[in-house]
Amino acid sequence: MEIKLASKVGFCYGVERAYEKALELVDKNKKVYIYGDLVHNNEVKNELISRGVNFFYSLRELPLDSKESICIIRAHGIPKKDKKFLSEHFYKIIDLTCPIVEKVFNYAYEMQQKGYFIVAYGKKEHAEMIGLKGNIDENKIEIIKEPIPFKHNKICIITQTTMDYHNFKNFASNIAQISEYNELIIKDTICYETKIRENEAKDIAIWAEFVIIIGGKHSSNTRKLYEISKKYNENSIHIDSVNELKEQNLSKFKKIGILTGTSTPNKSINEVIEFLRRGF
Repeated sequence: MEIKLASKVGFCYGVERAYEKALELVDKNKKVYIYGDLVHNNEVKNELISRGVNFFYSLRELPLDSKESICIIRAHGIPKKDKKFLSEHFYKIIDLTCPIVEKVFNYAYEMQQKGYFIVAYGKKEHAEMIGLKGNIDENKIEIIKEPIPFKHNKICIITQTTMDYHNFKNFASNIAQISEYNELIIKDTICYETKIRENEAKDIAIWAEFVIIIGGKHSSNTRKLYEISKKYNENSIHIDSVNELKEQNLSKFKKIGILTGTSTPNKSINEVIEFLRRGF
């Protein structure tokens, strides 16, 4: 059996930075909380909990020891008012918003200052989009996945960093055709690593007889890789962990490709590779 692993696998820079910082702090015997899930991956969450990292999910239910604890802001970013609230209720705040995500927040803010209405291609409920909306004027942005007509003097179209590039191009083109405006700017704000993984997903799906996409079932970028792979190879499967492979009959496949989302730990990847090399 031949196994082809994508060149970009495991954590992206933003996730890796937040993950390592959380572990570094607990190793120094600091009490650490993360506001929301660091990533959409249960194995990562369980690993962090086992090492001493804590989580909380509501500003209405803060940890009782918050004043003696450190709060980490995850890579997705959070609304400005939430950050201010947390800084007032924790001993220390460490903002680990991904630099690429932060750049999108800053760009959207600057364009609003120049009079542009922001149209963001993304999922309203996604943490990054909630963070974006909470860092700019909420009255001058619309977050949507399907094109609708707009009527503004100046429009700026951006995208969630983890969305599909080709879908974004089609989305922006449609908005441009059906909207009324005097000025229109289309800014591709997709993370460069996301694009690399998408391109590899297509190449590996075409090469392989069977494709394994490893990552959390609620991970937006992992699901997207699965959708791309499935488009080119019907024999594609999205798994959380190696346990799901045990139900598959893989003996008939000679070429197996492996892709992962940006929130997938190396441990999960190594377990899958070891399982395949052992001959199931």
